[in-house]
Amino acid sequence: MRSSFKKVLFLGLMASALAYSAPAFAEDMPVDSVILSTSGLANFEHKAHVKGDATLEFPVRFEQVDDILKSLIVFDKQGRLGGVTLPGKQPLAQVFKDLPFTQDQLSNPSTLLNAYQGATVTIKGNVNATGKLLQVVPEEVALRDDKTMTKNRISIMTDDGMKSALMEDLESVTFEDAKIRAEISRALDSIRQNGTAERRVLSVNLLGDGARDVTLSYVVDAPLWKTAYRMVVPEAGAKKGMLQGWAVVENMTASDWKKVDLTLVSGNPVTFRQSLYQSYYVSRPEIPVQVFGRVMPRIDDGNTATAADMEAPAPAAPQMGMNGGAGAPMRRMAMKGLALGKVMAAPAAAPVAMMDSAVAPEEMNEVAQSAPAGMDSVAAAANAAQSSEATTQVLFRFPDRFDLKSGESMMLPFLSREVPMERVSLYQPETHPTHPLAAVEIQNDGDTGLPPGVLTLYEESALLKGTSFVGDAQIPVMGQGEKRMVSYALDSKTTVNRTDKSTSQQGKISISGGILRMAMTNRSETSYTVKAPPKEDRTVIIEHPKMYDYQIVTPDPKDVEVSGERYRIRVSLKAGETKTIPVVLEQKSFQSYGIDGMAANQLDGYASASGQLDDATRHVFEKLAAKRREIDALDMKSALLDQQRNQIFSDQERVRENLKSLSGKSDVQQRYLEKLNTQEDQIGKIDAEKQKLAEDRTSRMAELKDMINDMKIE
Repeated sequence: MRSSFKKVLFLGLMASALAYSAPAFAEDMPVDSVILSTSGLANFEHKAHVKGDATLEFPVRFEQVDDILKSLIVFDKQGRLGGVTLPGKQPLAQVFKDLPFTQDQLSNPSTLLNAYQGATVTIKGNVNATGKLLQVVPEEVALRDDKTMTKNRISIMTDDGMKSALMEDLESVTFEDAKIRAEISRALDSIRQNGTAERRVLSVNLLGDGARDVTLSYVVDAPLWKTAYRMVVPEAGAKKGMLQGWAVVENMTASDWKKVDLTLVSGNPVTFRQSLYQSYYVSRPEIPVQVFGRVMPRIDDGNTATAADMEAPAPAAPQMGMNGGAGAPMRRMAMKGLALGKVMAAPAAAPVAMMDSAVAPEEMNEVAQSAPAGMDSVAAAANAAQSSEATTQVLFRFPDRFDLKSGESMMLPFLSREVPMERVSLYQPETHPTHPLAAVEIQNDGDTGLPPGVLTLYEESALLKGTSFVGDAQIPVMGQGEKRMVSYALDSKTTVNRTDKSTSQQGKISISGGILRMAMTNRSETSYTVKAPPKEDRTVIIEHPKMYDYQIVTPDPKDVEVSGERYRIRVSLKAGETKTIPVVLEQKSFQSYGIDGMAANQLDGYASASGQLDDATRHVFEKLAAKRREIDALDMKSALLDQQRNQIFSDQERVRENLKSLSGKSDVQQRYLEKLNTQEDQIGKIDAEKQKLAEDRTSRMAELKDMINDMKIE
């Protein structure tokens, strides 16, 4: 049954009036296909059989409405999509917005009656009358034993005057206005229909003739499917191991899955949410009311130039939708005749490719017939998934259909086959300083990539005549043909000791334009001493950290693998064997110095650098050092003269202060004046000598710079 409230909303949301057949509800259109993604999304497909014009209705969770509004697509090959409707996000608030009472007032008869003050009502009971409602007020009524009780007194104005009665003593209170009764009925119907705040009913209106199958597809959030691997590691020397991959799937929807076609997608697509269910209003600026005021003409500034001189022609605006821009795709669709009805009539299998442009699934490799001893008893998966590689993700589709009750989980094998592997010991100094980790290097030789997940390892044991658990590991994303190292235990039988040393060595020197450039070689040397167990061979892979701007020179870089920020160096050892592996990283750099800023002792150092400079260059550095000493001697003499001058200035200050304290003429005053004259003569001689030293220094500095500029070493 449709409430008037629901009909009003439908009419408000639909573009035109539509004729409906009997609606098909959720139980008539169960989930037919589920595509679960590791991104936390699920693509659901519902199928239904309809005749003529039809309305498909199914409930959805409130928090999923935004996703459904964003992603819902309808496949109706022989029909047309009329529209999709559902109640507003806050339907009750909208209903009561148009009523004279609130939802809280509706829950109390007294407050409801007061909301219709002045309406005509009829009361029946100990008082029978018809009149206009005045008010309902609480009243304390005395009971036995001095107790009281609160009741409600209703007062109405009749033709015979005002009458009142206690509502609790009346049989009925009736509104005479049919419109008021309809308003209250509409509010009650709305409360009933929206009694479940966590659910909304989605209505899909279809137009068409005849019987046909219809598919509804949408993407909503869902628990991501988890991956758990198992692997049987064979005895030493074997090159293949049995790998099984299991998917943990959960049905957290409100309905059971029955005979569902299941596909798992591993990838990392761009996903987001948008509040399409929320109502938004555009704010508008408020402008004042226009009134006529006093006219005040603007003062004319006169003509300055023509518009043609002042304004250049505006560039032509781009034509959106012709050859580019936002309208281009729609225009091309229209040119090809892809109307909305034809787009919606795409094959029902299209949703599989909606999440990515997937290629057709291919059969996975069968489990090898000749499995190694101890592995031939591992059960093969009866319904292992078929996989295909898409542009940005991997799809696993199961050949069988599954049942899964709401709220339950299940495990499904999507992989079961042999993979190339090698048992190694992986030395990570940050994990353990002296022992490597027991590890398995796995290669994905399948047709598609593998998603990440936990890995449980079992090892064949001759003592147990079977397998035993040896450890857990993690498998990262494995692309097609890639290798991954998975570590599962500490190899305490193998020991690794390391020593580190850093050195810096000067290289070739070049001189040009007064700048000395020296090549420097910084070396980081690490020595790894690896010892294998007494009775077992080992392949040890040493992970050595890379250093910024350093290059590996030992071992041969051709024999060294790189994994992220680490080098991987492979070492093979016989039982009980010990090997020392040197690892050398070098950094080439240059240091530049201005020769004219070097001190004499620095110049002497280059004059004695017999291994890096030729005799002629060292002889030039000897001359430079001698010239620098001459300049230093002049600087020292000049500094001594400055010191003497400062002492004279200080003494003159003292003499002048003493002269200020003397009055008249005296012998002491005359001696002070003679001393000042003598000191002024001394200052003159010092200044003359300093000037000569400065000229001498300038000359010698020019000679030094000429000698430096003439130096050149390639």
